[in-house]
Amino acid sequence: MTKKHLIAVLLLAVSAVAAAAGPPAWEHVANPPREVVQTVTPESSTEIVVADGYIFVYVARPTVVKLFSILGQPIATETLPAGVHRLRLASRGIYILRAGSITRRVTL
Repeated sequence: MTKKHLIAVLLLAVSAVAAAAGPPAWEHVANPPREVVQTVTPESSTEIVVADGYIFVYVARPTVVKLFSILGQPIATETLPAGVHRLRLASRGIYILRAGSITRRVTL
């Protein structure tokens, strides 16, 4: 088996394990960590922070938030109400997060 084939098999295995666990769900955070609070400014409508193994998203109004694997596979899609929300993923890696019109690369 070549190195490329081995990498492809490992990526498929990780995707299968993540799919079997069910899609991750965003949860509202009443008391966000200081790292999140410090990044939110009065003029910001959306902020994205990675802290403590979570992806934190602050949205000022209801916003569609989509999370994709680095390969473009959808992981989670949800319309979040205003506030701070967090998501914990089972596997570390690089993800693409789209919140409204903002797109960011997220590394866990």
